[in-house]
Amino acid sequence: MRFLHISVATLLHLVANATAQAPPPTAKTLNGTYQGKYLTGWDQNVFLGLPYAQPPIGQLRYRWPQSINTSFSDIHDASTYGYSCMQYHTAFNISEDCLSLNVIRPSERNSTNQKQELLPVLVWIFGGGLYTGSTADPQYNLSGIVKVSQDMGKPIIAVSMNYRLNMYGFLQTPALLAEGSSNAGFLDQRMALRWIQENIQAFGGDPKRVVIWGESAGAQSIAYHLFSYDGRDDRLFRAAIMESGGPTGAQVQDLSYYSPPVENLTRTVGCWTASNQLACLRNLNSSTLFAAAPSQVWNPIIDGDFLTGYPSQLIRDGKFNAVPLLIGANTDEGTSFSISSPVPNTETDLFNGLMFWRSYALSPPTIRKLFELYPNDPCHEPPYEITNCSVFPSKGLQWRRGAAIGGDMVMVSGRRKMCELYSQAGKDVYSYRFDTVLYGKTALQGVEHFDNVAFSFQNISGLLGPSPKYDAGLRLARAIADAYVRFVYSLDPNPEKEANLSSIGALTLPYWPKYDVRNPVNMVLNATGPFIEPDTFRKDGIEFLNTFEVARELLA
Repeated sequence: MRFLHISVATLLHLVANATAQAPPPTAKTLNGTYQGKYLTGWDQNVFLGLPYAQPPIGQLRYRWPQSINTSFSDIHDASTYGYSCMQYHTAFNISEDCLSLNVIRPSERNSTNQKQELLPVLVWIFGGGLYTGSTADPQYNLSGIVKVSQDMGKPIIAVSMNYRLNMYGFLQTPALLAEGSSNAGFLDQRMALRWIQENIQAFGGDPKRVVIWGESAGAQSIAYHLFSYDGRDDRLFRAAIMESGGPTGAQVQDLSYYSPPVENLTRTVGCWTASNQLACLRNLNSSTLFAAAPSQVWNPIIDGDFLTGYPSQLIRDGKFNAVPLLIGANTDEGTSFSISSPVPNTETDLFNGLMFWRSYALSPPTIRKLFELYPNDPCHEPPYEITNCSVFPSKGLQWRRGAAIGGDMVMVSGRRKMCELYSQAGKDVYSYRFDTVLYGKTALQGVEHFDNVAFSFQNISGLLGPSPKYDAGLRLARAIADAYVRFVYSLDPNPEKEANLSSIGALTLPYWPKYDVRNPVNMVLNATGPFIEPDTFRKDGIEFLNTFEVARELLA
């Protein structure tokens, strides 16, 4: 027998050529087969623009999402992102036909090999106030966290979804309420989660190990899913990661609140006098409807089905789906949510600003109590990077006080409420405070809303300045992704006791304790040295905001 001698260099060349010549990846869903593409730099397969519902156009405009009811025998291309949903002031390619999702998986995953273990799945829901956002946004490139999972030897599959926004997803009218199509944007998300349950195994994913993940309005969306259908568990996910968002923020208005903007919209497009305004709106061409450009911010309503009450009522009645949580907020959320109109130079200015802020229904006694609990003390108010008790006349002499109140109202109180509620329900909860300032931020901004997202997505290039600060930030980003991947696998962000599996270059986090109302703590994610702190800051003020009575005034 003759032996064939092949050098290492030749063997590597042959492997490289075989990889380059390998056919594009495919996956066979219930409706048909899709062909994705291989990302050489990431060693990943991606499937982009996969439709998860029928196009919400024509008579399906504003209607709850409809399942795809057709199949195909040819192979459909899935190598480019689908359209982003309709929104204003954006560079994305937009269309009403936008209900698609994306799947990113390690390349070695082969769903046809039944011997391979199915991988856990992390599902991203973007934020943007329910009026803007897209999975095509490079800030939400899921390849980063999937690559970290590959480096750790704990590979995951990641999914992101588009959903209808602003008036396309949250138009609120009596006719839509009667039809059962209110809160269509949330129903889109729900439909995407159902599609994942039915199809993710075709990509090598485990439908029983799905964790949902969102930031800002994405995290608020997750909160609404946890409270939806009176807390019914449809087994669509087993845990959640919530960044800077909870059951407050996207306030729940009464249907009557939207009567003036609906009248404005229907008058603008010529549907005001129609015998069936909803049918008229559905019959409009897309450009006419889009040109109406209503400035109204559309939020969820109580529809009696998806949402049967305000979150505070559902919490009081124990109607929520209790799952493990990893949840947090940023140190200076309030610099993005301070009361700024009128310019708060005096307590009266701040009082008047709070009376009409974000369409809340705060009563004068509530505001006066808030002033007792949040005294004007710039030495202990956001932004916390400023430790010299400075005030900023250009912003208002009480701007920092307003930042403390506003940040707690919109972001921090909801985070603490979810920690307390879910830990008392017997679920494991891990809480964090993100505390790393981005390069180029002013002292007034501090560690503001959204700053953590670059770290979660391993997308910090240009945001941390030169070394050594960049190096420290990169190590923190890796550590955050490591913790997320572990949570997706085991519902615990800590390393396994027998092995400290981390990605290359990751910062070592201290042990992350479970949240306990008797000893509440946060993991402080600071690039110069993470540490554990008591979660007791602004305790009295946040406790007051989380009372049932005040939560109702916050429309939460």
